[in-house]
Amino acid sequence: TELENLGGKGPDGTVVTIENVEKSTQTGKLMGLFWAIFQCSSLVGGSISFMYYNEKPEGSTALYCLFLGFILMGAVFTQFLLPPSVLRKNTTTIILMEPVEKQKDVEMVSEQTPLKQSNDTQHKGEESLHEEKEMFLNEELSRQSWWQEAKGSIEIFFTKEMMCLFLLFFYTGFNQPYQQATFGNRFFTRRTIGAELIIFHLMEILGAIVCGRFLDKDKNANDESCDKSNRRKRAVMCLGAFILINSTGNVLAAMEEYEAKHSSGPTAYDVSDIGVIPPSLAFACWGFADAQIQVYCYWLMGGLYSSGSDHSRAVGFYKCVQSLGTSVGYYLIPTSRLGEFTQLSVSSFVFVIGTGLSFAQLP
Repeated sequence: TELENLGGKGPDGTVVTIENVEKSTQTGKLMGLFWAIFQCSSLVGGSISFMYYNEKPEGSTALYCLFLGFILMGAVFTQFLLPPSVLRKNTTTIILMEPVEKQKDVEMVSEQTPLKQSNDTQHKGEESLHEEKEMFLNEELSRQSWWQEAKGSIEIFFTKEMMCLFLLFFYTGFNQPYQQATFGNRFFTRRTIGAELIIFHLMEILGAIVCGRFLDKDKNANDESCDKSNRRKRAVMCLGAFILINSTGNVLAAMEEYEAKHSSGPTAYDVSDIGVIPPSLAFACWGFADAQIQVYCYWLMGGLYSSGSDHSRAVGFYKCVQSLGTSVGYYLIPTSRLGEFTQLSVSSFVFVIGTGLSFAQLP
């Protein structure tokens, strides 16, 4: 929010004027937008798979080269990214303190007469801009050695905040190997998988936008205590919605697994079958819930850590634990290691315990 020309009087009769104060209060919205754009790539991939397998039952070298081309294009375009210092919108806070008598003299001047700041005020404004620029540069460039950086990154693994959030972070990577590989490959035909990925990632985009906007709702920059209380309430409501939606997807999957276990095996539904609706709803719930918890985790880390270095280390911890969860999830995919229903049960267990522990680290 931008505050302009806010004025007040001090105890000694001094008029305080604050101009051009801008504070970033859109962390959730920005993370939601990032996650929505990020999921567009998977949406395009799912659409291509659906159209391709709708015509041919098997993959081909051409399909592989197409996706490889997308990867290489993405790598090339990273060279055109601008540094944060160029993209950052600099804002200034200039506090002008003038005696009431001088303020009254200014009020007597006609509106048609141009008012000029004094040289002292301009000088102070230039100093403020210079100091702010130096602050941004110091924040972006670490002055610590590689050993100090490595030590700080390891130490954050053992903080109370990260230990409470470990299982939730782990679950964000552990859930999808079962959802998209074990469950999806057994209950959908090859071409239907493409359609289900479209549904999954469309719900990811929707969930990211909705969750991001909700987490930034009712910001109150003038009352920090009220804003902190509102943030805590929004966090609880977001986690509650995540529990409800993700549990719905797990229950629908459990029903399909139970039926497959007590019959000849899982039925691979085609997109034209009426029976495809329940497993498709499970995919939709999982997509929306995954976006919810991903955006929430980034938003939460932004609230827990104010300094740039600690925030970066927290995000590094998050991605490290998330990747560990993904690795373990794919390791357990073969049914010779863990049965299908057991995979769902373990995933649900991690989900329940991880979400429960996260309530101990609300913003």
